[in-house]
Amino acid sequence: MSDSLLLWALLALLVFWGVGLHNRLMRMRARGFSAFGSVEKHLREYADLVAGQMQKFQTSLDGVTIVRSGKLQPEWEAVLSALEVLDHALKGARATPLAIEPMAGLTQATTALRQVWDSLQAVPSDLAGPVLPHDMHVLWDAVTYRVENSRNGYNQILIQYNEALAQFPARWIVGLMGFKPGGML
Repeated sequence: MSDSLLLWALLALLVFWGVGLHNRLMRMRARGFSAFGSVEKHLREYADLVAGQMQKFQTSLDGVTIVRSGKLQPEWEAVLSALEVLDHALKGARATPLAIEPMAGLTQATTALRQVWDSLQAVPSDLAGPVLPHDMHVLWDAVTYRVENSRNGYNQILIQYNEALAQFPARWIVGLMGFKPGGML
């Protein structure tokens, strides 16, 4: 009698532990989804900023040469191209949130956009005026600050999530529950 009672108690303990583990990991994954939503929102601000500046400078140039001889400058074409790549990477990451490969692609797209922006900042002013409007530079820096803060928050959450997946004895059954490690940004 006591052996069967001990067996049932052990089984109940394992079931409650498994349910608790599942709920804990689900909460952590939900926090990761939420943090990714914040990162995505801020990354989309880059495209909104550039689109707003393009509209502004189509109506009045304010001494800034975005368009020369009716054609967009190559530096600005590179920015628009990098924004398209970023948008495509965001769509891929949104389709499979927290997956390692889409997050790596998003990291590459963000790095490429930063490099293009840095090269645009390095272009010297010419007789037609500066290539980069001062107010856009300030706004871009503000967006970059928000992106970096949300990205760091996302990465901290994913570090905790990935560590929870690797903890003993949880690592034995998390694969059976459908949990996979998340990708960092």
